[in-house]
Amino acid sequence: MHELTPAEKWERATLADNFIFCKVMTANPDLCKELLELLLNIKIERIEIPVAERSFKVDYDSKGIRFDVYVKDGTGRCFDIEIQTTNRTNLAKRARYYQGLMDVDSLVSGADYSELNESYVIFLCMEDAFGNGLPVYDFHQVCKQDSEVLLNDGTHKVFFNASKYDKMPTESLREFFKFLNGLNAASDFTDQLEQKVRYAKTNAQWRHRFMTWEQEMRIQVKEKSEQLAKIIANEMVEDRVNAMRKDIEKEAKEMAKSMATEIAEKMVKEKAAARASEIAEDRVNAIRKDMEKEAKEMAMSMATEIAEKMVEEKRAAIVKEIAEEQTAEKARETAKKLLAEKIAPEVVAKCTGLSLEQVKKLANG
Repeated sequence: MHELTPAEKWERATLADNFIFCKVMTANPDLCKELLELLLNIKIERIEIPVAERSFKVDYDSKGIRFDVYVKDGTGRCFDIEIQTTNRTNLAKRARYYQGLMDVDSLVSGADYSELNESYVIFLCMEDAFGNGLPVYDFHQVCKQDSEVLLNDGTHKVFFNASKYDKMPTESLREFFKFLNGLNAASDFTDQLEQKVRYAKTNAQWRHRFMTWEQEMRIQVKEKSEQLAKIIANEMVEDRVNAMRKDIEKEAKEMAKSMATEIAEKMVKEKAAARASEIAEDRVNAIRKDMEKEAKEMAMSMATEIAEKMVEEKRAAIVKEIAEEQTAEKARETAKKLLAEKIAPEVVAKCTGLSLEQVKKLANG
């Protein structure tokens, strides 16, 4: 977008331009008086010569504050008229500050505060300063608990919304704000203003001052922009660092969480393996005990069987031995009887199954 040069801005300047407005009001006190009466719906007998962009200093070291148009009437009432072409914030605080400066200016050194004059701060805004769609915002100090009770401290703050020119309360105001918006207006007052604006733009000295002022403003804007750019850059760097720090913290938390999960899973596996080992060992011990028990029972059973077999064998042996002994005894008895019958020993041995020696022993015995 092409940026207008100071000369192009001068050619396009209207009453809504701060510089033109100040020059027209300063050079034409009657028009300034009529404008105040129109805006405030009050009667003003006379005004002092308007002071355009008057600079105030509260003390020696303070920064000067410039009013667009500062006017006093014959009764001491003070009027500050400000042209606001951009939608700037904190207009309410500016109005409060301006009103304070006007009080300081109107009160003679050493005078009592009761001698403070009535003061008006008037903003002619090209846009809606408060966003409520009203054409006029007129503020007065009222009691919060009872709106019928007024503070009456003599201060007035009025904000006009030029974008709502067609909603202004009077025809004169509607025509004036149409003119301020660069539209065709039809009133004696706006006709006079149009003539004075055209005349102001033919003033070579004012043109030179405007262009010089524009150039100075460009330099100031550039310097301010550079300062703001550094501040914004630092803030962006800080924001970026903070964002990176947050990202790193987030990544670290996620990594820690992942590592913790892995460690936990590993610990669970190790715990599970240890438990499985314990269970297996317990199972082996149980099996071992069962096997030992079974072995003992089997050994006991086998021992019982062996013992029973041995007993049986012993019994059988004893029975056999007894039987043999009985048989041998019977054989000996039979042998003795046969020998007594004078039967030959050889025959007796053959008949009884005894050996010949045993028979002979019986025969000799």
